[in-house]
Amino acid sequence: MLEIKSFSQFILEHKNHFEKRKYFVLDKNFKIIRKEPSFLLELAYIYCENEKKNEKVLENIRSEFEKTFMEKGKNVKRLSKVEIRKLEDSFVRSLFNRESIHALKLGNELFYKNKKKFFEILYNFSLISADENKFIKTFFAEKMVEKIVLENGEKYSNVRFYVEEILKNILNYFTKSKFCFLDFECEKNIKYFLENEVDALYKKIYVENFDKIVEKYNIQNVKKINFEKDYSSKKLSESKKILYNFI
Repeated sequence: MLEIKSFSQFILEHKNHFEKRKYFVLDKNFKIIRKEPSFLLELAYIYCENEKKNEKVLENIRSEFEKTFMEKGKNVKRLSKVEIRKLEDSFVRSLFNRESIHALKLGNELFYKNKKKFFEILYNFSLISADENKFIKTFFAEKMVEKIVLENGEKYSNVRFYVEEILKNILNYFTKSKFCFLDFECEKNIKYFLENEVDALYKKIYVENFDKIVEKYNIQNVKKINFEKDYSSKKLSESKKILYNFI
């Protein structure tokens, strides 16, 4: 029986069990089929944020667990001797080169040395990505980290194991999912993205938070998107519908 007493408890109890094996597959017609990322952590976060515990959210969490697998647990080693500027540059390169192991080690160290810079890099990547889920995952990762700090304090030793699971989840998705970027100088490229990739959840988060993100972080090479199309939340997956109704 699944019982969630707190977000921190959920992470510890189910650690190493939040990932999907693949985020895209090739069908018999040689067409690449994208898989939605795991939203287990996001759903547990939402469940804990609501005073009235929603059974529907629990049902979706159970369903999401059926799509993930249990990984071998490995502690993320600190890179405390790496200078901050080199750390930032290496983290960016590891994301661009899709090096999941290096991205996690570098991202973990950067998070503890400069949490704001860590999220600034993720937002810069996700806002130029043609994969709408990277932006959605970044937005919720920031919220989840805030929740962990609220429950446990900011001391490294108090939050380490919880935060590592959140970072591992988002960085694995960044490095193992669709790798394609937007060209803001190409009208056709943006039009295709808006008509074929964007969904109601992406639009809602973007419209309500883009200005706040740009004000908080140094966002580069991004032009604010004007959404002329309406996107129906009814077309979202059940997990995404919960995320949509929460924000």
